[in-house]
Amino acid sequence: MSNLVDVGRASWQAVHAAMSRVVTYTPYGGNPAPFQINAFVRGLRAEDLFGDALQTDVVGIISADDLALAMPGRARPLQYDRLAAIGQVYSVQEWRGAPHYLDPVFFKLLLRGGHQ
Repeated sequence: MSNLVDVGRASWQAVHAAMSRVVTYTPYGGNPAPFQINAFVRGLRAEDLFGDALQTDVVGIISADDLALAMPGRARPLQYDRLAAIGQVYSVQEWRGAPHYLDPVFFKLLLRGGHQ
């Protein structure tokens, strides 16, 4: 039996693609090499529920499918991966799947830094 998330996956991905911008994603440890991926970066909200969040942190939302294509064999973010967006470089502190199932549509990343 499928649900709204499963049926709408392609639509949610299309909306994300329309609202996101190309950023550079660098996996921790440098393997694989940095790659381009679409991300929607915004300020942190109370409903994001990240335990270690600081006021200056931001949230990046990336497509789980795009990440899996870019990193076969490691289709999940890791702490200390880097995301370069809006002229800044951020470090992934925490992440979670959205929705929180075994095969999420998106990953929400708690990003810290903002260094040039």
